[in-house]
Amino acid sequence: MTIQEQYKTRVRELLSSGTVKMVIGYKAGTTADRRRPLFIRTPEEADQLLLDSACIANLSGYLIAEGLLSDEKRVGIFLKPDGIRTINILAAEAQLNIEQIIVLGFDITGQEVTALQGETAGDFSALIESIKEGAPEALKNPLIDQLEQLNPKERFAYWQAEFSRCIKCYACRQACPMCYCRRCIVDCNQPQWVNTSSHTLGNFEWNIVRAFHLSGRCVGCGNCDRACPVNIPLRLINARMAQEVLGSFDHLAGMSDTQEPVLASFKKDDSETFIL
Repeated sequence: MTIQEQYKTRVRELLSSGTVKMVIGYKAGTTADRRRPLFIRTPEEADQLLLDSACIANLSGYLIAEGLLSDEKRVGIFLKPDGIRTINILAAEAQLNIEQIIVLGFDITGQEVTALQGETAGDFSALIESIKEGAPEALKNPLIDQLEQLNPKERFAYWQAEFSRCIKCYACRQACPMCYCRRCIVDCNQPQWVNTSSHTLGNFEWNIVRAFHLSGRCVGCGNCDRACPVNIPLRLINARMAQEVLGSFDHLAGMSDTQEPVLASFKKDDSETFIL
């Protein structure tokens, strides 16, 4: 039996027994290589489920849709390791009750899809710990290294050129499970914190504000990269921020559902090298 068939059977069991009211997974998209979210409410709908190497989107953002978890019933969801880290962050930031989430975990290596053992976020603690151990290497990127060789003026010019393509569609915000504010700062115009126009200053303000907002919170799932219609390398700047947070505070986002946000907590032994 394939992993897809195994999970179809498990989804039917969860729904038939009433263990969950819904399972969020993947189904065929508009093209052969794309997948879209599938919201399974009956055992029969599990037949539409697909699970393959194209199932790369982080689905965890759907868990915080208004009213979904308010009835305290459980919801199942297909998550890769980055998605499991995401629900840990959302729980730590009081956006969901992690006890309501049944995790149908899987991972992708090349074209191969493997099942992850466990169905609660806590079951994957050893896996998450191993991700932190490998984070210094995993966060490395040849382009980041190249940018680090530039002087500040040259780096500024690079990002200014990248952000100049931004059309302020906010697709990155909509795709990111960490952008859960009911009203974003960019939607406020009294006072206006970020210029809404798609020009040099407005684009730079928006993208830099968002990068700082995600510092210590981004799990590198790539939803923002894939959503951007002009292909700004958003994951690159987020990875650089993650490197900085890991090096300065030994903090990797999403280690547990009790992990305090790095920029909303303080330790006496925190690095203070940023103080001039």
